Amino acid sequence: MKQMSAHEFGKVIPLFHHIDHSIAIVYSVLERNSPGRVFVDDLSHPCSVFLFPEGTYFYVAGNEKDESFCQSLSHLLFDEILPNASEKEMVLFAFSSAWRDRLDTLLMEKRVIRIHRKVFDFSAEKFAAYCKKRVDIPEGMYLRLIDAELAERNSQSWSMIDPASRRFGYCLMNGEDVVSECSSIYVGGGEAEIDIHTAEEYRGRGYAQVVASAFIQACQQKGLKPNWACWPERQASIALAKKLGFEEKADVPVHLWVEGM
Repeated sequence: MKQMSAHEFGKVIPLFHHIDHSIAIVYSVLERNSPGRVFVDDLSHPCSVFLFPEGTYFYVAGNEKDESFCQSLSHLLFDEILPNASEKEMVLFAFSSAWRDRLDTLLMEKRVIRIHRKVFDFSAEKFAAYCKKRVDIPEGMYLRLIDAELAERNSQSWSMIDPASRRFGYCLMNGEDVVSECSSIYVGGGEAEIDIHTAEEYRGRGYAQVVASAFIQACQQKGLKPNWACWPERQASIALAKKLGFEEKADVPVHLWVEGM
């Protein structure tokens, strides 16, 4: 297995042409909008690929029958990446049943298990219907784009204002306090991955749907498809997704490993 230089990432795009989830995350790396590492079986003519976006999940695609690549994948994960990770956890996605079956066998001794992730498809028609009856901005609050001024007060927002990343987001503000934030740190493949956070003291009041609605409208203006995914236990997230016009799809299988599990 060999690591690619960023300028070579275009060579593996054909291996991800038909993926049906995680499009924004995968393509944010391939389009060099977000940092990440890409490993392949052959630098000149890659047939198998392992993609590792910085700070999130792992992805594998291509030829699952390549035994050498598979063994190298296991070594890379469990002997190099995970021992040096701050969080000893692996969330590994594949895009075919054949790859998932191969991972079951390959990682069996590591006590890797399968879980599932909820994924959704955006319906512009349902969102338009929602907008006709959406909750207005609460009195005394206001929406604002995450910009340099806001980043000065919140260091975690600095990555959002790098134009090369294509990242963007909105906050619902109460004076100088951030009530709720909806942003995308992964933009690629014509999609934007949605991430929402509401301050604990403001939760349960419908503020997330206000800021998410503004974000989705911005996606439409930019020609981007908003993407929503969450874990099954996040019932509030699932309910909000459906309210905003997202339609639930079949769950996606995921391979999970956690140290000590």
